[in-house]
Amino acid sequence: MTTFRQVALLCTEADVALAEELLFVCDAQAVSLSDDGDTPILEPPVGTHPVWPQTRVLALFCDTRTDSEILDTLADAFQRAGCLIELPTELSILEDQDWIRISLDQFQPLHIGRFWIKPSWSDAPTPDGCTLVSLDPGLAFGTGMHPTTQLCLEWLSDCPAKHLSVLDFGAGSGILGVAAGCQGAASVHAIDIDPQALQATASNAALNHLTVNTSLPGDIQGEHFDVVLANILANPLIDLADTLTDLVKPGGTLVMAGLLDAQAQDVKAAYPEIQFASDLSKSGWTRLVGHRR
Repeated sequence: MTTFRQVALLCTEADVALAEELLFVCDAQAVSLSDDGDTPILEPPVGTHPVWPQTRVLALFCDTRTDSEILDTLADAFQRAGCLIELPTELSILEDQDWIRISLDQFQPLHIGRFWIKPSWSDAPTPDGCTLVSLDPGLAFGTGMHPTTQLCLEWLSDCPAKHLSVLDFGAGSGILGVAAGCQGAASVHAIDIDPQALQATASNAALNHLTVNTSLPGDIQGEHFDVVLANILANPLIDLADTLTDLVKPGGTLVMAGLLDAQAQDVKAAYPEIQFASDLSKSGWTRLVGHRR
């Protein structure tokens, strides 16, 4: 039997790491973790990998063993390790599906402000008056579906970056920098700590026949921009306040998102050289816009 089968476990926070290791020892093909309660992890400290107090662990198996053989192997491994987690009495079968098509179908064109965000495989026509942004989802964050990304795109929609220099700080998929480029920005630079994000940004720029300069933080020295877009998280925004402020030209604009409504005042307090305008909130997330004095 080589169909895909799945084992589901409920673990406490203390047991997750051991259970995950034991599942792989027993030849699981993949293991995924999800919240089994209602405890969102919105901004874990950098370098940590927190899990939920009650975690649902799913292990995928695909080999010739019977269900009972897999379960017996798991029971023996968990017992030897002293891991007292209740195991299921059966495995669930995953129906054979076109997983690639299912994945692609999740990403439909989005109308955000005056932007039409569309994956390259979609043939949906661009609505009148909209700026087309071709964007393929990949390993990097940013498809336009999250409220923080939408808030930034809506600002760009209202304040086009045509003929301006733009920095997308924490670029992810590059959606914000690419959108500014599609508006006719004079130049676009993207920074991210993840090389895969920079690769995704370059690929999405090419889809739109644009050139976006990409670099890791620290590789950009002495440059200043008319517009700096930073859609990251509150703690990095606070920690990087001096860096981000310095990247904005005097009189230039700083747009920040990725922070919760309750974090807005703390973030603003870290930017004494920025004159902030009114905040805008969507679904519990805030966008801050200000000009460098």
